[in-house]
Amino acid sequence: MPNPLPELDLLTRDDLMKLVSRVRVRLRKSLSQHFVVDPAVIRDMVNNVPVGSQVLEVGTGIGTLTYYLARVASRVVSIEVDGRLLRYAENLLRGVGNVSLVSGDALRMPWPKVDFVVSNVPFSITSPLIMRIIREGVPGALLTIQREVANRIMSRPGDEDYGRLSVVVQCVYNITRINDYAPDAFYPSPEVYSSLVKLTRTSPCIDDLQMLELTTNVLFRHRNRKLRWVLSKYLGSEAIRRVGDCGVNMETRIRDLSINEIVRIAKSLMEFRDELDRLVH
Repeated sequence: MPNPLPELDLLTRDDLMKLVSRVRVRLRKSLSQHFVVDPAVIRDMVNNVPVGSQVLEVGTGIGTLTYYLARVASRVVSIEVDGRLLRYAENLLRGVGNVSLVSGDALRMPWPKVDFVVSNVPFSITSPLIMRIIREGVPGALLTIQREVANRIMSRPGDEDYGRLSVVVQCVYNITRINDYAPDAFYPSPEVYSSLVKLTRTSPCIDDLQMLELTTNVLFRHRNRKLRWVLSKYLGSEAIRRVGDCGVNMETRIRDLSINEIVRIAKSLMEFRDELDRLVH
């Protein structure tokens, strides 16, 4: 059977638009569905996947990225929640032996053990997907996400975008921004720019990641308040004493706390885990 798509270095926007034009389904706004129509996005993603790796793709779409991932990966498992699009992908990928297509919600179903998660992430699931990647302990990920989310996960203490997602992601992954893309790299065009980021797992800053999640969830409810005020509001004087004993300045505003300081706070609040859990859930 002839290849349905050209070699990656010969792929053009016209090739991608022709595929998209054949899709006779109304895209669901609730699923934040956008097709990649700029070949640079696909090349950047595929060229950053280690040859021979096992890949989980979240969001098959019509299978274009899947097709090229299969050229470099040893195995691709691709999950798509929209069964209508999956039928187009099955047709495009017929005869590609190292791809398994799965119908379902990638946030709810079990994941296979893989080396990399790759996704042109639907904007509606960006944060939940990143948190799932962290909890699954995936060694690496390549994600096309909103540029403002990329800014957020890469932000440093004191930055306007610095928040709980910055802390939790940087605790577990080194982050590299590979490229930015204008809205017309996708169809239909979103209203914002997108960024491709690469996450490479490193030694976590804390063993108990759940405790870090609970702590940051409460602290960053009031990022402009001082640490003492937040602890007093939610946990009381004993928590203030415990955190004070670990050497963190109580007059520091939450937005200015370093990741190391937040880890020390989380460790000092271990006996308040149940209370933090109630506050969050």
